[in-house]
Amino acid sequence: MRARPHPPSTARSLAAALAILAAGALSAPAAAAQDASAGTGDPSRPLGPWRVVAQVGSGVVLTPVGFIGGGLATRSVARAVGANETQASDAAYVGAWTTAALTTAAGPSLVGARGPGHGSYASAFVGTLVGGAASFALVRINKRLADRGGEAHPCRLFCAISGVAVFVLPSIGATVGYDMSR
Repeated sequence: MRARPHPPSTARSLAAALAILAAGALSAPAAAAQDASAGTGDPSRPLGPWRVVAQVGSGVVLTPVGFIGGGLATRSVARAVGANETQASDAAYVGAWTTAALTTAAGPSLVGARGPGHGSYASAFVGTLVGGAASFALVRINKRLADRGGEAHPCRLFCAISGVAVFVLPSIGATVGYDMSR
């Protein structure tokens, strides 16, 4: 039985940086709300932890809805205009990823718009793209680690945390982007 290699230091450093970024992203809006209640910010724009959780959660839920719906709709339109199966499939992927990004940003924007103070959907969309890029980087790191490992190895803590982060980072990015634009 071969010993499982440790992740390279670059991978561990990037994973630690992403974890710190995610933790800071979730705590920064709460800190802004505390500043607002202490009189250093705008008291008419409170931002509580439950709102931030709802923003992130709505983005996570809307991502697959947008992906599946956008992919199916784009494939139907492509077929209707005469695309062959390969072209329709390619168009469906573009439509799926585009719609997923748009709906991921919509969740935090819709939840954040309830109550006092409003942010920018465009900022939420940019945050989605940044979170998506971090998510893609994490997928590439995990693939590289799996390729180096050879035989199948059980998923340990790093793999489990990064697996969850891959799905949550775009929504965290959207939430941070929206809330920073308030």
